[in-house]
Amino acid sequence: MYFISVLALIITSIFFFIVGPGKGSNMIYWFIDLPSLLPLILFNITMLLSAGLLKDFNNAFRFVGRTDQEESLAKLRRSVEAVRLARRVTLAAGGFDLFFQFILILGRMDSPEMLGPYIAIGMLGLLYAFAFVLLLLPMESRLQIKLQNMLQD
Repeated sequence: MYFISVLALIITSIFFFIVGPGKGSNMIYWFIDLPSLLPLILFNITMLLSAGLLKDFNNAFRFVGRTDQEESLAKLRRSVEAVRLARRVTLAAGGFDLFFQFILILGRMDSPEMLGPYIAIGMLGLLYAFAFVLLLLPMESRLQIKLQNMLQD
């Protein structure tokens, strides 16, 4: 059910941006910037690897997706911690990316008419971070509920 709700959110967002306020305008392209997304992914992978929680982060998706699976208490706790770390790293990486982009923007202030587009691109990293955190929050809650249920049994 979690993946169906995420898929519905993505489809609704894409539809909203395609149909958007301006007729014929491709607003979806305003929100696609691989150089802003790449640091978030790389920060998460390296931090999860250095903490030894990358496999547990992968297990979190498996634990949330299945209800009939019996998981061990230690694996479930490590998965909760991996999702928490990924959420924190994502927010920190989004903020870092935003400030890094602003430093680059202020260094290229020779054309004031380009300031708006540069700032918009600079803010995409933070937007991606918030979107990723919004996807991780329900996952963390479901894992916490599973952990509490397991501790009560």
